[in-house]
Amino acid sequence: MPEKPEVKDIQDYLNQASVDARPLLTALDHFINEEWPGAEPTIKYGQPFYLLNGQRLGIAAYQKHVSVSSNQDVPQKLAAEFTKGGYDVGAKRVNIAFHQDIPEELLHQWLQHIIQSVEA
Repeated sequence: MPEKPEVKDIQDYLNQASVDARPLLTALDHFINEEWPGAEPTIKYGQPFYLLNGQRLGIAAYQKHVSVSSNQDVPQKLAAEFTKGGYDVGAKRVNIAFHQDIPEELLHQWLQHIIQSVEA
């Protein structure tokens, strides 16, 4: 199994991403920074993560998609909406295929849910 290249920061990860993944990853990086101002960007497990109020959000590139993951589950109602929009959803992640647009409104709702669950 090939080893992941070592990355020093999020920009380095974006620069090393495939040509197909880079635009989505870059847009997600900007989106997360706007949605979670003050989040601490870091690299964990060789991938970008954003830490805010004890919560973790990550982005990663794969062969045919990028993934947004969290330490919080995707709420069932939102998972159904992501799925309805053609996105692959797991318990704590949403996959966005290279040909798909970023589902900004649904991601916004998920990120707000994560923060509100901490504040509750």
